[in-house]
Amino acid sequence: MINIDNITKKYGRTTILKNMSYQFRDRGITCILGASGCGKTTLLNLLAGFDTDYNGNITVCNENITSMSGVDLYKYRKNHIGFVFQNYHLINGYTVLENILLAAEINGKSQKENTQKALELLTKLGIESKTNDKTENLSGGQKQRVAIARALINDPQILLADEPTGALDRGTSSQIMDILKEIAMDRLVIVITHDKKICDWADEVISIVDGKIEVISSKQTTAKKQEQKDKITNKSKVSIWKRAVKNFKIHILRYIAVSLAVAIGISSFAVSFSSRNMMEQSIEDFKEKHTAFNNGYVKVDEKQNPFDILSGDERIENVYYQYILKDISIAFENTKVDFIEKIPMPKATGNMSYGVMPRYGQNEIAINPSVAKKLSNNIQTLIGNNIVMKYRDQNINLTISGIYDAGYDDFFISSDIEQSLYDSMEEEPPFSISYDVKNFSDIVSVSNWLKEQNIIAKTAVEQVAALENTFHNLNRLFLILSILVLAIGLFICIVLLTKLTNARFREVGLLAALGYSKGRIREILFAENILLSCTAIIFSTGMLFGINYVYSFVLGKTMMIKPSQVVLTIILTFSTVVLVSTVASLKLIKTEPAEALRK
Repeated sequence: MINIDNITKKYGRTTILKNMSYQFRDRGITCILGASGCGKTTLLNLLAGFDTDYNGNITVCNENITSMSGVDLYKYRKNHIGFVFQNYHLINGYTVLENILLAAEINGKSQKENTQKALELLTKLGIESKTNDKTENLSGGQKQRVAIARALINDPQILLADEPTGALDRGTSSQIMDILKEIAMDRLVIVITHDKKICDWADEVISIVDGKIEVISSKQTTAKKQEQKDKITNKSKVSIWKRAVKNFKIHILRYIAVSLAVAIGISSFAVSFSSRNMMEQSIEDFKEKHTAFNNGYVKVDEKQNPFDILSGDERIENVYYQYILKDISIAFENTKVDFIEKIPMPKATGNMSYGVMPRYGQNEIAINPSVAKKLSNNIQTLIGNNIVMKYRDQNINLTISGIYDAGYDDFFISSDIEQSLYDSMEEEPPFSISYDVKNFSDIVSVSNWLKEQNIIAKTAVEQVAALENTFHNLNRLFLILSILVLAIGLFICIVLLTKLTNARFREVGLLAALGYSKGRIREILFAENILLSCTAIIFSTGMLFGINYVYSFVLGKTMMIKPSQVVLTIILTFSTVVLVSTVASLKLIKTEPAEALRK
C-alpha cells in the first residue's frame, strides 16, 4: 500500500528523517507514537503529498508520488487519501451535510449519489440527527465523527489521522478509536498520537527514533485482498458560483464591513473630486459674471492704431473701432438722463458694485451710481429693469445688468449694440479700439504679447493674473487632497482585504487537502472577490448619492458629481477589490496545505 524508500528530510541543517525505509501494511491501524518533534507530522505530510522537498522515494497504491507534479498530487489526494484532523477543520456556517459534501463535490458523482452516501455514513456514525445542524454547535466528539464521515465520503484506501483524539476526553476518544478500528477492517488507517493508550487499538505501533522507523509492536492480521478503487476521473461537479455565494453568505458580516470600508475610502475620493468640481464651477461662474475681464481697450492716436494686428490674432474676437457719441440719453419710467457726449472707456477697469457688465448679445447696460441715483432712490432695485436708450432717431430697449464705480455720469452697453451705433460714423476719426479675448486663460498671454508689440492696452491683466494664480493653487490643493484621500482609502482597503484573505488560510488548506486543485481554489476565491466588489460598488455609489442628498438637504445645494465620476467610482471600487484580493490570494493559494492548516 505505502512504501517509503531511503527518505531523508531536512529543515535547514536539521535532519528530521534520515535514510528512512518502511513498508506499511495494507489495512488495519498503524499508530505512529512519539513525542513532539520526533518527525511524526513530518512523515504524515510527506505521505499526504503536502511536502515534496525531500530525498528518496514514496510509493502509494503503486504510484510514485515523489515524482508527481502539484496537479497530480491534488489528484492523488482526491483518489486515495482521507484526512482526520485533531482540530477537525470543519467550516463554520456549513451544516454537517454540507461539510461532508464539500469533499464529495470533486468526485464526479451526482449530488443525489453523494448525499445518499453522506447520510449512510452519518447513520453509521450515529449522528444522523445532526445532519442539518451547523457544525459550530456540535460537541467535540460529534465534530470528529463529521470529520471522519467527510474523510470516508470518497471511499479512500488510506486514512491519515493526525492526533484524532487529542482534543477529546477519554470516553469520547475510545468511541472515535472504535470507529477507526472498524474502518480499518478494509483499509489502512495511520494514526499519529503521543497517547500510549490509543495504541491499544492499533494493529501496529511504530516510532521514529533518530530519523528512522522502529517497530514497537505488531499484530498478525488475516490477509485480505485489497480491492483497487477506481480513480476519480469524472469531471468535477463543483459549482464555482454556488460555492462562492455560500461562502459569501457565511462571511457576510466580514464582507459588509470590508465593503463599507472600501466604499468610505472610494466615495470620499469621489466627494473630494466633486468639491473640486464645485470650486471649478464657482470659477466658471466668476468668469461668466466678470466677462469684462476679457475686454481690452486701446486708445487710437498717431503713435498706435493696431486694428489689423488685433484682428489677425486667433485668440482675439469682436475687434471694432469706438467713437465719441454725442447727444445720447437713457430713460427709466418718467426719468431721463442726458449725456452731451459719451466717450468710450475701458470696461475691464470698471469695478462692479452690483450685477455684471453688459454681455454680448444680451442687450444690456451697466450704469454708474450717479446715473442710478437720478433714475431711482434705491439703486439696487434697478438691476433687471428695462430702460430706453435714445440716440439720434433710434430708441433701443436695454436691460440694466449692473452698477459699477465711476466718478462721473457714464454707462457701458453690450458691444453688439455699441457697434450698431457706430455704423454711420466710419468717416469720423476713431477714438479707441475695443476687443475681447476669447478665453479667460489667454488674457495674460495676449496682454504680454501686446506689450511685446509696443501696444498700450488697458486691461484687467493684473487682477486676472492674481485670480489665475489663486485658481491654480486651489486646483493643486484639491488635487493633492483628493490623492491623499484616495491613498488613505486604498491603504485601509488593502489592509482590510488582506486581513480578510488571510483569515481564509485554514479553509483553503482544507480544500487543498481534500483534493481541490489550485486552479479550482483560485476560481472560487475570484468568484467571491467579484461578489465582494459588487457589494462594495453598491455601498460606494449609494454612499455617494446619500452624501449628495444630505448635502443638498442641509445646504440647499447640489454637489457637482459628474456621471464620469460615478463611473470612475464604480471602476475604481471594482478594480481595487478584485486586484487587492487577487494579489492577497496569491500567497494564500501558494501556501502548502499543511502550513495553511496550522495558521
